[in-house]
Amino acid sequence: GKVSPATLKTIFDAYAPTGFMTPGNLQRLFRDIVTIQKAGAQSIYDKGLRVFKSTPEYKNLGFIERSAMNLSISTMKTTIFTAFSVAMRLYTNLENIRPIHQSYTKAGPMTAEVFTKIGPEMIFLELGKRNLIVASNIFDALNKR
Repeated sequence: GKVSPATLKTIFDAYAPTGFMTPGNLQRLFRDIVTIQKAGAQSIYDKGLRVFKSTPEYKNLGFIERSAMNLSISTMKTTIFTAFSVAMRLYTNLENIRPIHQSYTKAGPMTAEVFTKIGPEMIFLELGKRNLIVASNIFDALNKR
């Protein structure tokens, strides 16, 4: 869905109290987004696993089949959550944030007005490059922080 300019302004004000989004501010914003996304993914994963393990098909598996299934599930979880770990390492390194910040501030500093125009695009594109799906409610979650 579309994010309201008021929501984006509130997020901007929380992360850039000086009125300008600096690389350090952007670093905090991306770190918090990845943290929120990881928690959401963990919740979905846990719920899905509980439902799957409660099915008759899973309960009727023999010891060997259940062990193999659990190994596959564990491998899948590691694969999924590795993307979050990689993104967190990337976004907690200020040297990695500077080029991102510079690419969006070529025309001038990133003010609230600029952020309300480019913020969603910047976030969706950047996290998409890291193979992270951005939940549609991420801006609402950030707004509540």
